Amino acid sequence: MKNANTDTMKPSKAFAVPTILLLLIGLSIWQLLQWMGQPNTMPIKHVRIEGEMKHIPQEDISNALAVLVQTGYFAVDSDAIINKLTDLQWIREARIRRVWPDTLVVSIEEQNPVAVWNKTQLLNVQGEVFKPMLNMQIFRLPYFSGVNSESKQILTVQKNLNVLMTELALSVQELKLAEHGSWSVVLSNGLKINAGKQSPERKIIKSLNALASQEGELIEHAKMMDLRYPNGVSVMWKKGYVVGQPNERMRSLVIKNNKPTKG
Repeated sequence: MKNANTDTMKPSKAFAVPTILLLLIGLSIWQLLQWMGQPNTMPIKHVRIEGEMKHIPQEDISNALAVLVQTGYFAVDSDAIINKLTDLQWIREARIRRVWPDTLVVSIEEQNPVAVWNKTQLLNVQGEVFKPMLNMQIFRLPYFSGVNSESKQILTVQKNLNVLMTELALSVQELKLAEHGSWSVVLSNGLKINAGKQSPERKIIKSLNALASQEGELIEHAKMMDLRYPNGVSVMWKKGYVVGQPNERMRSLVIKNNKPTKG
């Protein structure tokens, strides 16, 4: 009987040893994680801010980070820091990197505005709309208008037009896409163009080149162009400039219809 009892106990002991070892290992890992999560474990001593910043003072970034970086190397909450930074008006993106043993590197990408959007917001180089506090320097940017979902398309049209008009020394100062799909443009020389509903780039550059090919620097004398005619262009001249007959301010280069198409 003694031999039978001894044989029965052997498997139990064999099972108990690895179980205890696993428990000890698990407890050790738990204690290690608890230690690493303590804010006084290897506290952050240095914060390095990287990135070119033109619109937001570094002091604002430091103030935003002040409380969140008072923690340990392992306890840094990167998501909380990124969310706090990107809540600042001029920060588009933030990245966090830890450098052993006590340094936090914060990389900042600032918003790069290219246009005023609907008078109260800005458009960045990626075609994204954002709304910071505006200053007088910002209002020197081109003005765009449209629905937010069309912002990238409007930015693309502006870039295309600026490239096409390089030889004419002109650029887009205002660009609007109405809700019903009609385009209107104001150029750097003040010329206003109603381009209609179709893609405006080709029509605009074709009409401008037609004016530029005429004698008398007609582009500089044009006040408004209407490209919505199916077979021509209507031009209104600046006050005091006469074409053909005295006091004639509205002249069609090529018009076959009396009314422009809707748009």
